[in-house]
Amino acid sequence: MAFALPSLVLANSFLPLNEELYIKESSIKSLAILFLIALSGCSSTSENNNPTVTKQETQYITVTKEYIPQLWSHHKLLKESPELCATKGVSILNSLGFKSVVKNGNYVYGNFNNNRAAIKCIKIDEQSFVYMVVAGPDPKLVEKLRNEISWKL
Repeated sequence: MAFALPSLVLANSFLPLNEELYIKESSIKSLAILFLIALSGCSSTSENNNPTVTKQETQYITVTKEYIPQLWSHHKLLKESPELCATKGVSILNSLGFKSVVKNGNYVYGNFNNNRAAIKCIKIDEQSFVYMVVAGPDPKLVEKLRNEISWKL
């Protein structure tokens, strides 16, 4: 009988608590199941399990080059800031008739017929290192444009 009283106290104290926890646990389980059922209704599957395969005949086209590009470049040191160098580059390309002249930071480029010129100004110590390049189909015109840009800088 020594164990009967404590057993009775434990049974009376914890039995209602266990029942309450069981009710909460079962309601959480049922809510989770309802939630999963609702989510599974949101998923969709494709009705078409047989993809359509289209066969096309490949055509090969031979591209002939219009010309072999020529690239002429030059560099020099200027006793001015890279910003001023790039600004001068814009005015030089505009004065030579280049179209679509763009200045992006200290980098300038533009188009002249089938030719393209670029001028890059970089700060070295208290000077600017200028690299200029002209590319296009006609070697004589490319050389002439490169020389004009170089002389005006």
